Amino acid sequence: MTAKVADYAADGHNEVMSHWTPYLDFAVALAAECSQYAVSQFRCHPAERKDDGSLVTATDRAIDRLISERIGHIYPGHAVLSEEQTTRYDADAEFTWVIDPIDGTTNFARGLPVWGVSIALLQHGQPVVGVVDFPLVGEQFTAVAAEGAWRSGDAIHTYTGDAIGDEQLLMKCTRTDRRLRINTKLKTRICGSAAYHLCKVADGTALAGIEATPKVWDFAAAWLIIVAAGGVITDWQQRPIFPLPAVSQEYGAAPTPLFVAANPAIMGQLLAGVTVRTA
Repeated sequence: MTAKVADYAADGHNEVMSHWTPYLDFAVALAAECSQYAVSQFRCHPAERKDDGSLVTATDRAIDRLISERIGHIYPGHAVLSEEQTTRYDADAEFTWVIDPIDGTTNFARGLPVWGVSIALLQHGQPVVGVVDFPLVGEQFTAVAAEGAWRSGDAIHTYTGDAIGDEQLLMKCTRTDRRLRINTKLKTRICGSAAYHLCKVADGTALAGIEATPKVWDFAAAWLIIVAAGGVITDWQQRPIFPLPAVSQEYGAAPTPLFVAANPAIMGQLLAGVTVRTA
């Protein structure tokens, strides 16, 4: 889990020795370190409920502080946008790190293994590096803009077919069915982590995904992993998610409903079967 990008290339998995390689190496190593710490704290701390109704643990807060401190030391001119500390986006900063210290906090607090550390680097609001490390399921997803996406060092790509069948999967969050009606042949799966859902579309495990109320730190890294793997991702109005608007904004109370698909043909079929619940 601590392998560098250069190690991946040496193994013949990929070639991403580019301008972004030092940033990706930094994020990979930092995510792996934080994952190891989180594993040591797994099942140790009860969750608390925040003002917005979401859950947080002492481990979330500790990892958020650790990542922010490391970024401040190595990249003092970069901004940070994180779930547990700085929720306001600074549009004047060229580089912004977007952090979710534990995506899947409920799983983490209740003893389920599907949770991960998510770190993304944005340049002028556009993701250029993404890392999501899921230590207890043994999967680390990485991506570099215009370079590709990888799972534990192996290149990944979304499903390339255009047919939806009942032997294939749709990933979704628990709030999806409260807000939307979905008519699809796909079998649904709820794993409890928005980033994991998106990464499973990126690596071809699932054909599509729907997240009803994620915030930018839930999906910034996974967005890039999806796109770099060949997938498509949009909101309900079918607008692009990134780059973030060139104005400073508070994102703590700004959920962005997401629709994710392996390719445009699958996305068209997914959206054709979705309607908004009115009651």
